[in-house]
Amino acid sequence: MKKIIFVSVLAACGFSGYGQTYQPITSKNKTYLETLKGVSYTYKQGVVTLKNNGKYALGTVSIKASSKVDSSLFGIALFEDGIDKGETVKADVYFTTGLGKNVHEMPLNQIDQKNLLLSFDKATRAAK
Repeated sequence: MKKIIFVSVLAACGFSGYGQTYQPITSKNKTYLETLKGVSYTYKQGVVTLKNNGKYALGTVSIKASSKVDSSLFGIALFEDGIDKGETVKADVYFTTGLGKNVHEMPLNQIDQKNLLLSFDKATRAAK
């Protein structure tokens, strides 16, 4: 019975998500991994919500967004004011597209949000 419920929940989660892909941390650096342990984020309609449930206060965090279908699309959410332990903060994602001199800001309504790939770009511990 428990297995049937578990499989049903997994199936529902697979179909109910908005569609973005959250890439796992691929770094092997133990300090970086320990810094981000307990830190999570979500994306919705151009806003990233960052939750710091980790052991450390954070100094600067940036989360980048790219697209599965548009290789020139780039987005970034910057958290530069520091995030204390237990704090939740939000930041808008700034999107650009194009190459070289043709780089320009991309309005949110023109972005295929279902095909975004989101990942941590940078994270530092706050100075004590």
